[in-house]
Amino acid sequence: MREESVLERRFWRFWLFGILLLAAQIVTNVWLVTEATPLGMSDHQAAGNAVRVEAIHAGWVAAGVMDLAIYSMELDLIFIGVYAWGAFAGGRMFAASPQAMTARLGKVIMVAAVGFALADYAETISQLIQAAVTGGHDMLATVAATARPVKMILFLVTFLGVLVALAIRSWKSRAA
Repeated sequence: MREESVLERRFWRFWLFGILLLAAQIVTNVWLVTEATPLGMSDHQAAGNAVRVEAIHAGWVAAGVMDLAIYSMELDLIFIGVYAWGAFAGGRMFAASPQAMTARLGKVIMVAAVGFALADYAETISQLIQAAVTGGHDMLATVAATARPVKMILFLVTFLGVLVALAIRSWKSRAA
C-alpha cells in the first residue's frame, strides 16, 4: 500500500470540504426559492440587470430571507477558495503522475480550477455588493450573469476531471 503524500492529503481535505460546503449551499437554497426566484440563488446569479436584481431582493425581503441570501453569498466566497484550492491540489497531484493521460488531465484540472475561482469570485462578489451594499446595479448584474456560465463549465471540468483522474489512477494501479 502506498503512502499518501502531503499534496494528496491537502487535495482530499480541501476538495471534500469544498464539496461539503457546496452541499450546505444547496440545502440553504431551498429557503431562497420564492415567487420571484423559482430557482433560488441561481436566479440572482443570472439576473443580468438592476431591475431584475431589485425584484429578487424585494421577493427575498418579503419572504424574510434577505439576510440568509447574504450569508449564502458569504458562504459561497469560502466555498470558492476551499474547493478551488482542493481541485488545484488534485490537478497538481495528477499532473505529477507518470501516466501520460492522468498527467494531461491534471494540468487541465489545474487551469480549470484557477479559471473557476476567478469566474466564481467575480460573480459572487458582484452579487454580494448588490445584496449587501448597493442594491441592483446593471454593471454588477451583467458581470455576475456573464461569469455564471463560465464558472459552471469550469466547475464541471474540475469536478468531473478529478473523478475521471481518480478512476484512471485506480484502474492503472490495479493493472500494475
